[in-house]
Amino acid sequence: MKTITFPVGYRPVYLKYFLDSLSKQSLSDYTIICSAENHAGCINLLETYGLPITILRKPNSSGARSHSGARDNMYNALNHAFKIGSDFNVHLEDDFLLSPDALDLANWYYETYKNNPMEYMSYGLFNWSSAGDDYAGLTTAPAFHGLGWCAFKENWEACYSKCWYDDDLARKYANAYGWDWAVEAYFKEYKCKTILPLISRTYHIGRLEGTCCTVEFFDKTYVGLRWNQTDRIKEFIVREGVESKHHHD
Repeated sequence: MKTITFPVGYRPVYLKYFLDSLSKQSLSDYTIICSAENHAGCINLLETYGLPITILRKPNSSGARSHSGARDNMYNALNHAFKIGSDFNVHLEDDFLLSPDALDLANWYYETYKNNPMEYMSYGLFNWSSAGDDYAGLTTAPAFHGLGWCAFKENWEACYSKCWYDDDLARKYANAYGWDWAVEAYFKEYKCKTILPLISRTYHIGRLEGTCCTVEFFDKTYVGLRWNQTDRIKEFIVREGVESKHHHD
């Protein structure tokens, strides 16, 4: 079974853009799961949008902005997906836009690496160094790129489920805490690698009232990022000798 997971917070406008983008993908092979804050506007949108989404409710949710809530919602959805039998999961967030071929890339990862899932620890959809016009090209990085990523069950069990809440490990490598810092620290500790596209297949649009960024930070960090908005690629190739840089503030 292949799954798509995403957390849902408290911003229905961004959630609507995300669901519109998700609905344009080829979803027939995927089970869709989200974990949602108790926000009436978002819950209503999920229930009425028309996509077959399993909605998990976050326990004790206030339906409001919460750093721990975002972390817990992500883990809740991911853990549920693998617990019910997912072999391969595409993890997104509710303030993303997706390229027309985002799931084509995910499917390519699945077909290419399903017999050797630990070849990489993360199968990425996003690249901080996204540039150029090589839409079929893939590269590698000795770091975790968290704005859209795929994982096999073996990756989840070996890495993410173990380190998701390990803030001690996160602080070993950075003066920070959070799920993404913990995962990135795991990658450094155990020298894991990501495979990812040279041109991103996800784009972050959550500029206002975000959990982890201000408007100024968003404008500085995300506005100029390149991503594939038009092309539909189904076959990809790893460019040998090309390695992506990593950016994480």
